[in-house]
Amino acid sequence: MIHANFKEELEARRSIVKWGKELYYNSMVKGSGGNISIKVNDTIILTPTGYFLGHLTEDCLSKIDITGNLIDGLKPTKELPMHLAAYASNPNTKAVVHVHPIYSIALASMLPPDTYMPIYLPSVAAKVGRVRIIPFRIPGTSDLAKIVGDELSKSSAVLLSNHGLVATGKSVEEAVSIAYEIEENAHLYFVTGGNIKPLSDEVLVNILRKYT
Repeated sequence: MIHANFKEELEARRSIVKWGKELYYNSMVKGSGGNISIKVNDTIILTPTGYFLGHLTEDCLSKIDITGNLIDGLKPTKELPMHLAAYASNPNTKAVVHVHPIYSIALASMLPPDTYMPIYLPSVAAKVGRVRIIPFRIPGTSDLAKIVGDELSKSSAVLLSNHGLVATGKSVEEAVSIAYEIEENAHLYFVTGGNIKPLSDEVLVNILRKYT
């Protein structure tokens, strides 16, 4: 019989490889950008530094404890502090996805920081909710980790000015879905030349009341 913890870890590794390829081949990241993690009991499995998400294997991933100490595998992504902050901010978070989708980055870098992304689609309101745009912080720093963690205590995702987005969920699939919703929402702004009208606050409140 396979030990429960071993089985959960194996499933987490397979999920990271699967969804890493999904994100990579759908241009949510380029090169060695982006990172993914899954919390497995009191450990975290995450992508190593310098690896393309589309080229991951189950054996190359990093394994750390919940304070960030490396248990096994390669050196983890430099965004480790941000992942740790995301888990610490919400006990329901089981997966974190950080990607660099073009339209989301562009929108987050055009709009004022500390405002919310306009919502154009009911699915974004229902599945994601309000997403704050936070001001630029140097990647991999404690400053970035703190501001992201603070926001993720209230939301499932956050947009990073001139950087990308972070999405969280109870599974990698949920976090990836949220990331796609945000990117599709941002894409609509640009394909309409900025002329698309956001959903009104009244509509958003009604959708949030119905689905959350």
